[in-house]
Amino acid sequence: MKKRCLVFSGPSGVGKSTLVNFVLNNFDSVGTTVSCTSRPPRASEKNGVEYYFISKEEFDERVKNGEFIEHVELYGNKYGTLKTAVSDILKDKDLCILDLDFEGAYNILSNNLIPNFKVEGILVLPLSIKSLKTRLMNRRTETEEEIQRRLDESFNAKKIASYKHIIFNNDLEVAKAEISKILQN
Repeated sequence: MKKRCLVFSGPSGVGKSTLVNFVLNNFDSVGTTVSCTSRPPRASEKNGVEYYFISKEEFDERVKNGEFIEHVELYGNKYGTLKTAVSDILKDKDLCILDLDFEGAYNILSNNLIPNFKVEGILVLPLSIKSLKTRLMNRRTETEEEIQRRLDESFNAKKIASYKHIIFNNDLEVAKAEISKILQN
């Protein structure tokens, strides 16, 4: 198998983390990166698991030193993927999974930011904005205003065009089957 990166992206609450975990648990020689963020951890989050939680000053210093493949500022917080995170995975694994927001994924997919490997984008979408809003509200981790901002960002046509694969996650088993087919190609 040729070494490659799959960039998973989609609106918050659409189930992309569930699908990423499916890939990690059911396919060999796969690893995923842990992004850095300047936002504080939520109650259930642990440093080095969901994110590396660093200060805005440290984040800016790492940007200045060129340590990120991609980085963005969203909702007043900074997020980024370290170059070493991807290269460390691809030393030992055949597939590196990146679970990114739209902006970070768009930056990688449209600017060839991982030039030595095959990189494909998988966009995970809900069947409707209404179903996405319900998922976000049921998480109870964001305010109404934050939910609306996330919904507004979710369907940007320019960014959607940069993905090779689009999966509608209405039925989890169907979505898993579609991802399995992508991984076998």
